[in-house]
Amino acid sequence: MSTAATASPRVHPDATVHPSAIVEGDVEVGAGTTIGPGCIVLGTVGPVRIGPKCTLIAHAMVNGPITIGESNVLYPNVCLGFAPQDLGFDPSAPGPGCVIGDRNVFREGATVHRGKTSEPTRIGNKNYWMTNTHLGHDGVVGNNCIFGSGAVLGGHVLVADNVILGGLAALHQFVRVGHHCFISGAAGVTQDLPPWFMATAINVAGSINIVGLRRSGATPATIATVRWVYRMVYRSGATPQQAVELLRERAGDPLVAEYIEFITSSKRGICHGAGRATRGTAARAIKGEAAIEALG
Repeated sequence: MSTAATASPRVHPDATVHPSAIVEGDVEVGAGTTIGPGCIVLGTVGPVRIGPKCTLIAHAMVNGPITIGESNVLYPNVCLGFAPQDLGFDPSAPGPGCVIGDRNVFREGATVHRGKTSEPTRIGNKNYWMTNTHLGHDGVVGNNCIFGSGAVLGGHVLVADNVILGGLAALHQFVRVGHHCFISGAAGVTQDLPPWFMATAINVAGSINIVGLRRSGATPATIATVRWVYRMVYRSGATPQQAVELLRERAGDPLVAEYIEFITSSKRGICHGAGRATRGTAARAIKGEAAIEALG
């Protein structure tokens, strides 16, 4: 029998555990945390660490190994830390678990699965997971992201800070999404989406995230640079490899250098532009330029 299974829960005197809740095994509950009616916290497969001031409202389930930071809120039927949805994974194996930061909100039915490789599934701080959202095993999510109801993130995804997924949006496993990206509702990507871009349909980087740029306080120079990068990548008629060479003309700009690194390090390739602009399609390119200008 594992050490986790035989250990006893340790609940801070200032924490509150409802009489109907089940807390078993190697579990540590921080000060000011509330575990509500019908919740199940299991440290029998691996240790569970719940930080201070967290709230498990009711009927939430947490399975170790998992570390949860401060002031997180779990609504009813949230399930965190259970085994990957992989037929070859032994659900009794702890694996590397999950690591969750501070001030995240998980609405009803949200699920996060623990890692199965050498690193845990990771979530940063201040992310908002709406109803029935899902993060697969070995995924990594940054800070200040919003995931609309029914959005699903496959295993091994890498999502940077300040990303928004609309309702029912989907990320293929191993996909990377750059910071401040926006993925429209019912859209999805199986290829990487560079920073500040919008996925307006499946694998279509149809625009820049002009609203996100302005809300973030981006300077006119930053907005102009993002527009220029978008044009070089999607409106010049160049292939992605050729577009990188065009970007190298301004490689001294840190933002442009970031795009070069993102594109050249992509293993899945990047999303294509609306209409797949090619050489000789001047009319289409002009139309695309006009659409971008209309946004700004």
